[in-house]
Amino acid sequence: MENKWLMFKNYMHNELGISKEDIRQWIEDAVKEQAERMVKNEFDSFDARDIVRKIIFDDSYFNSKSLKREITNELSNQLMEHIKFE
Repeated sequence: MENKWLMFKNYMHNELGISKEDIRQWIEDAVKEQAERMVKNEFDSFDARDIVRKIIFDDSYFNSKSLKREITNELSNQLMEHIKFE
């Protein structure tokens, strides 16, 4: 197995002129490009209004079970009227 790897490595280096540094740079570029794509995708799908609604209405956030549903609804309606998302 090691012999095949050595042959492959020598072929890449001698015949194709590809160095370890070339491969490292390609990997770094590919990872950077993928990370930028993932961050852009997250920002494109981010919805602040949806997150505010989840926090206000979901019982797992801020132990809202202790609040009456009417109070939670009124608070959320007032917040949504006054908060401007751009």
